[in-house]
Amino acid sequence: MTASRPSSVAEKRRAVLDLRLRREREEALARQGAASGPQEGRPGSPLVPLRPAGAKPPLFLVHAAGGSVAPYVPLAPLLGDDQPVHALEDPGLRGAPTEGRGLTELAAAYLAAVREVQPEGPLRVGGWSVGGAVALEMARQDGDVALTFALDTAVPDEPSRPGDDELSAWFAADAAAMGAEPGEPELAERFPVFAANVRALLAFRPSRVDGRVVLLCAEEPGAGRIGRWRAFADETRVVPGDHYTMLRPPHVEALADVMRDELSEVNVR
Repeated sequence: MTASRPSSVAEKRRAVLDLRLRREREEALARQGAASGPQEGRPGSPLVPLRPAGAKPPLFLVHAAGGSVAPYVPLAPLLGDDQPVHALEDPGLRGAPTEGRGLTELAAAYLAAVREVQPEGPLRVGGWSVGGAVALEMARQDGDVALTFALDTAVPDEPSRPGDDELSAWFAADAAAMGAEPGEPELAERFPVFAANVRALLAFRPSRVDGRVVLLCAEEPGAGRIGRWRAFADETRVVPGDHYTMLRPPHVEALADVMRDELSEVNVR
């Protein structure tokens, strides 16, 4: 959850512009989902249909600590014209309570929403950062998940509960890496969501699940997460970029290539 700030004013401005453009795309996608009928974008549902059409089984991607689905917008169209992709946005961004919420509870709520879109058959789920842990817990609870992606997801050494000051520092670093300006009013509104999700991850104890689990680990600053995932993942792949840039051009193309391969392999079994 840490990253260096852009090295120049120009780079920072480009990062801020990129963030704002992604926010605009996210809002447009959310509006599209709400208007697309009873299956997609149900009122109150955390699901945001990024690419709802396609004959293949859908892929469901869980938000990271910040709660937004925006980081998946560049990825979704690269997974194939026939691959439906839905993202799960944190209800806390729309005012739902987050205090004391555990990762198991969050996974259960998301699983119920996912099964409204795909009532039967093995699921394909995944998530970046905290989202990978939520996806793994969804796989454990459902018991019929063919493939789980963990995109640079950390496995804590042991349960812990950081204080607000420590979480504020992590949040500031995370927001800076995403290209946000320090004084943006929206950041204060998003902090409770970030804090709740990080605390849920740090209290979570993963377990082995049925179905294939793939860790996609960013190559920078190093593949330190791999060792802790050996007990839970069937395969580990290292992809270009760092924790943040792995989901942005040009690195997102390589990430999408690996995910397409894994989805194709599961689909033909």
